[in-house]
Amino acid sequence: MKTPRSAFRSLVLFVLLNSVIIDAYSISISTRRLYLDPKSSTTTIRVHNMDTTMQSCKVKIKDVFIKDNGNIALVTNGEVTENSAKPLIRLAPRRFNVGMKQHQMVKLLYRRKPGLKNGEYHGVLAIKCKTKKETNAINDNQVTIEPALVHNVPVIVRTGRLPIEAEFVSTAINGNKLQVELKIQGQRSLTGDVTVINSDSGEVIAEKKHVSIYAQQPIKKLELPLGEYRDAPLLIKFTEDPKMGGKLMIQRSI
Repeated sequence: MKTPRSAFRSLVLFVLLNSVIIDAYSISISTRRLYLDPKSSTTTIRVHNMDTTMQSCKVKIKDVFIKDNGNIALVTNGEVTENSAKPLIRLAPRRFNVGMKQHQMVKLLYRRKPGLKNGEYHGVLAIKCKTKKETNAINDNQVTIEPALVHNVPVIVRTGRLPIEAEFVSTAINGNKLQVELKIQGQRSLTGDVTVINSDSGEVIAEKKHVSIYAQQPIKKLELPLGEYRDAPLLIKFTEDPKMGGKLMIQRSI
């Protein structure tokens, strides 16, 4: 039997659960990475509202750093990093509403800074959207929770041409998996696809797309499944994404 106190708590919980409106919505974006340089001075991303309610969105560039594992992470202490992309990017628009089942194009423009040394600069485009509420649409007896969805899209900005070299420094088959170390040398990052191919048939056995390696952490360790092809002659290949400012391609037979 419930005590008076536990019964009161249950009643309060019931009232809260039945008076909370949670706005569920979905925003999709058209690309996973963005790139700018003096020759590719403009790029766009599409923000698509897949929900049935209007969304209010704002965009901005945030600073990042490269972690020890080679991934990027947001700077949270307010410090400005040496390779911040913020000063090199102009956004249009910065704020917008997007109707149900509609989309908005956001433009990123390269902003030249005289005297800036030649290099690569990093950031993320943060796209934050939430349901746009009418002021009189909420019942006074209800608690409204408005979740804000944030997409963080990595952005690379280069101020000129930068040399880069890459190689597969080691490969090893462990069970039915191929373990690989890809190493770069140079002043810029690489983004592209790693593909494992059966050398005899040309069949693609495994693939990792959108692999990124940064100069700050120049070795990327990967593991790819081989399945029944562990004893087959293999070719492993890295192909740089041309949309990310390069066309490097390397390969190694195993």
